[in-house]
Amino acid sequence: VKFDTDVLNAIEELFPSDDPLDDPEFDPLEYINELFPNEQSLSSLDTTISRMKKKIRVLDEDLQRSIRSQTQSSSSEYALKEAQDAMAQLIQRIRDIRETAIESERMVEEITRDIKSLDNAKRNLTTSITTLNHLHMLIGGVENLRVMAEARQYYDAANLLAAVMNVLQHFDNYEDIPQVREIIIKVNGIKDTLTSQIRAEFHGSFRKGAESSIDHKQMNESCAVLDVLDVKVKDDLLQFFITSQLKDYAPSFPVHSEQAWLDKIDRRYAWFKRLAASFGEHYKGIFPDKWLVPMRIALKFCEETKQQIQNVLNQREEELTSQVLLYAIQKTEAFETLLNAKFFRPDLIEDDEFDAEEDGEGNHEVMEEADDDEAKSGNTDEDARVNQIRLRYLQHKRERERQAGISTDGEAKNKKKKKKSPFIRAISQVFGEHLHVYIQAQDETLSHMLDDFAKEFKSSLIFPEQTAIDDDSAKVLTSVGDLFVFFRNSMRQCVSLSTGTHLFGMYEVFRKYLGEYAESILQANLPKSSSLSSLLIKEGDLKLSNEEIYLVASILNTANYSLEMTQQLEAKLKEKIDIDFKDKIDLVGVEDKFNDIIATCVSVFVRALETLCVPHLSAIYKTKWEQYEEVGDTSLFVTHISKHIMGTIPHIRNYLGDNRKYFTNFCLKFANSFIPKVLNSMKKCKSLGMMGAEQLLLDVQSLRLVLNKLPSMGAAVVRKPPTAYTKIVSRGLQQADMMLKTVLAPHDAAEMFVQDYYKLLGEVDQVVTFQKVLELKGLKKSEQQPLLAAFKHHATTTSINNNSISKSTKDTKGNLKLSTATTTTTSTSSTSKKKKTRANINIRKLESLIKRFQ
Repeated sequence: VKFDTDVLNAIEELFPSDDPLDDPEFDPLEYINELFPNEQSLSSLDTTISRMKKKIRVLDEDLQRSIRSQTQSSSSEYALKEAQDAMAQLIQRIRDIRETAIESERMVEEITRDIKSLDNAKRNLTTSITTLNHLHMLIGGVENLRVMAEARQYYDAANLLAAVMNVLQHFDNYEDIPQVREIIIKVNGIKDTLTSQIRAEFHGSFRKGAESSIDHKQMNESCAVLDVLDVKVKDDLLQFFITSQLKDYAPSFPVHSEQAWLDKIDRRYAWFKRLAASFGEHYKGIFPDKWLVPMRIALKFCEETKQQIQNVLNQREEELTSQVLLYAIQKTEAFETLLNAKFFRPDLIEDDEFDAEEDGEGNHEVMEEADDDEAKSGNTDEDARVNQIRLRYLQHKRERERQAGISTDGEAKNKKKKKKSPFIRAISQVFGEHLHVYIQAQDETLSHMLDDFAKEFKSSLIFPEQTAIDDDSAKVLTSVGDLFVFFRNSMRQCVSLSTGTHLFGMYEVFRKYLGEYAESILQANLPKSSSLSSLLIKEGDLKLSNEEIYLVASILNTANYSLEMTQQLEAKLKEKIDIDFKDKIDLVGVEDKFNDIIATCVSVFVRALETLCVPHLSAIYKTKWEQYEEVGDTSLFVTHISKHIMGTIPHIRNYLGDNRKYFTNFCLKFANSFIPKVLNSMKKCKSLGMMGAEQLLLDVQSLRLVLNKLPSMGAAVVRKPPTAYTKIVSRGLQQADMMLKTVLAPHDAAEMFVQDYYKLLGEVDQVVTFQKVLELKGLKKSEQQPLLAAFKHHATTTSINNNSISKSTKDTKGNLKLSTATTTTTSTSSTSKKKKTRANINIRKLESLIKRFQ
């Protein structure tokens, strides 16, 4: 039997049970697996079956007892009948309540029917009264407006026209009514009359030679009317005025005249300055500030100037030179800056400034101020009502704008910040197409600059005194500063006009002359530059004076500065250039040249110091060490080497200044190069003897101290040497120490001596090295034979042991693999068989268990 979910939930709530047998999702197999999880649990199978049978018997008795109790009493039938009666009563009560609700709703509708009628009547009456009131004011306002238009009372007419237009908006849905249509026609006629009158006055007042007869007040009031009329009317009259102001500009600069050429371009800008002065003198106070008339005139002048310059360049391009082009660009950019400072008014510019709605809004504020004046002077009741309606309209409109966030102070500030001046590149962009002339000129200028740098190279250096150690670093060449300043100015000039093809052409010029500067100025002026590469390869001597050391340091510092500036130049070019050219900007080749020069300078320092120190190493193999009878002070060659290091290192470190990484690199290279030469010199010795070996061991220790102090020698602040440097010195000289200690080891017992040799010099199985040690000990051929035999025997024994160990290891690995594979196979097969047997046993037991429950 399957019950619904609700029934099962109710049973579980009334009779909660944790017995799995009471679970509606009872699974016999899962229950049996829980009772008998393994083979050992099957031992309690009989006990479990007995317990289950007992539980079944108890349940059967409970069921029989319940059935008997139900059949013996009739209380259940009575309860069922009672429940049916209660349900019938409940249904009847619901029907009564429904009928009562319907009746109440009908009574409420009858009561409120009259109220709704009264509300509709009130609303219609209010609308009618308001409309009639508006119509009455509109009729009076239109008549007054007609009188004002005929009398040319533009100031009053502007205020009243705005109010009439606002009130007329309430009759947009009543245009089919003849009386309303007649009023609209009258208003349009008055607007046409005002337009005709003001247009005639504009044409009459702003003609040439009529400046002195202009009625400024009358024209200013007519501008107030234009703010209320259609935007097109105002724009047409402004265009007429601007055109009349600039009509003499083009004839003053014909294309083929000398006045029109770029070397006279400042005369164009002087002409406009005179025009701006004349405008301020004759037309000041006529146009509202928000019209931005001076700015409009300046923009129109820039537009015409750009077109005229374009025509001149197209027809006379062969006359264009870089000097003329650069002069024109400089004058034009200066003029654009002047226009931006004088005429750009971001506080008056709005995104929809030239829309009719924006202009109308501005006029509403003017009309509001005018209404205040009229209220003070005293108006008729009709005018007062018109003004009140207009003011209410303005308040409603501003409230809507405030809610929409149009006029918030924060947004106004953000808009001002985002305003871009229209004067930027308004004229100068015309020169962008002709920048190839400018780029060619920059190429020629840079060529001359590099020639001058090469000629003035020696004179630009300021060498320190030969007897003093200069605490200041070697100066960066002034020529590289001049070069990058020229690059910056050229790029800035080019970016202001073009960020595409021409800027990429400028980049190619920069790359070309950076490479030439590295080669012809820096590389070419290194000491003995003509044979420097061969010197670095053939181990030749390179003796440098203090001035030449300063020169090399100055070139290194200049190359480092050039490298940093080149990286900045590349980043700036990628930032400014168009995205199509960004991936083509690559100055890695130039940077590699500067890095090569830096590496060459460091190598020159290393070679110069080696030239001073290495000749003294010959004393190691020229000295007759076997004649030493006792150990004395440090040998003379160590003293000379220390003297040269102390005389050279402070100069190099001070001249390199803040470029400590290059000084550290120099120290590492010198140690890597010099220490092997010390070892080679020791190997050239024929015989040392015991006292000679001890003396040479003392000299090596002294040389170690000198080299460890090299990075901080003569420094004001002594720092710990770099870890990499100390490791090179320690490992390099440790070989010399071990060799000398091997020489000092006793050789009476051959086998012990060979073992000492291996401990000190490591796994070195070369007979030549061992024989060299014997020679350094000063042994005769006859004394060497037993030691060589012991060495060969030890080497042979070690080799045989190693081979046997490796072979046994291989065999062991093979046997292990084979045995492992066999064991794995056997265990796998046996394990699988055991699993199958156990599975069969479990299945049989479960089948028998299920049969018992059935």
